[in-house]
Amino acid sequence: MKRFMSPPHSQKTSAFSLIELLVSMGILSVLMLLLTQMLEQVQKSWTYSESRISQFREARVAFDLVTKNLGQANLNTYYDLKDSNKDGLVDGYYRTSELHFLTLEASKDLPASATQEPVGQAIFFQAPLGFSSEYRNLNGIFNGRGYFVAYGSDRRFKPSFVKSEDRMRFRLMEFRPPAESNQVFADGQEEREAGEPEVFTAWYRQSMSGVGEGNFEDHLNPLAENIIMLIVSPRDSLEPGGRSRKQTFSEIAPRYTYDSAAEDFDFSQQVPPLVRVTMVAIDETSALRVENDGKRPDLLEAAWFKDTDKYADDIVKLTDSLNEKKVIHKIFSSMVMLRSAKWSVEKQAGDLP
Repeated sequence: MKRFMSPPHSQKTSAFSLIELLVSMGILSVLMLLLTQMLEQVQKSWTYSESRISQFREARVAFDLVTKNLGQANLNTYYDLKDSNKDGLVDGYYRTSELHFLTLEASKDLPASATQEPVGQAIFFQAPLGFSSEYRNLNGIFNGRGYFVAYGSDRRFKPSFVKSEDRMRFRLMEFRPPAESNQVFADGQEEREAGEPEVFTAWYRQSMSGVGEGNFEDHLNPLAENIIMLIVSPRDSLEPGGRSRKQTFSEIAPRYTYDSAAEDFDFSQQVPPLVRVTMVAIDETSALRVENDGKRPDLLEAAWFKDTDKYADDIVKLTDSLNEKKVIHKIFSSMVMLRSAKWSVEKQAGDLP
């Protein structure tokens, strides 16, 4: 008997419809678009952060160098015999030193040149930095050092083979004469021979003829460009009774200026225990935008940083002003402890009873 085979049961297969495919592709396109935008935003943020870091890397290196060298400032203070009436008899003792520590207004007290215009504040000191152009292995030899901001061209600092136009910029300058050109020991020699306290007026200007080689500008080196301000505030030791490191007022230098050799200073011939160093840097793009046909850009107010009691307020004003002018900037600040400071709250030694 012939048997008939029944056809197999057909199975129903499911598939996406055209509408479902279009909807899923639309959702996938939106997700891809959002992901692309997110990645682009992350890349922009990373590029911006990396560019800011690289832009201010030079400023950070310069700031670290300033604070490192400043921490080694020393006066080698000692007590000498006092003969007030010149009768050959000892009347007492006085604290003295052949070295000098000084903070001043660069725009008023430093010599300007045809290429550099000092602005803001400056600091000059002596430290065992061991720099000499003639001798080696003198690691403890004393050098004069100074730091300030100047506005001017790069004509003197460019290699001879660079034929580009002069760049007018703010720069952090370092006064760096070698040990054999250190004029501090000759600066107060006349007073020492007369048995009087030293008066230092020339070594930080390199203005003594016949002592060392080169003038003031010959010993200047730029450390970093686009540094628009250097703020230096010597401070006394912290006292009990609610004072803290965040306090900005300085009792020994309320107007930022400090002269270790000043006769009318109760705590003369001493380096301050602490120095607050603040440096303001701007980026190259902002520097290009604020160029003023070779004239110094108007970025700073003359009334700022004249009173240490207003330090915090002046920082806020400076920040607001730069933000208003859309100047990208960074403020570096550090409290430097001077290791050689042996701060005494007693006044100068007086006459013997």
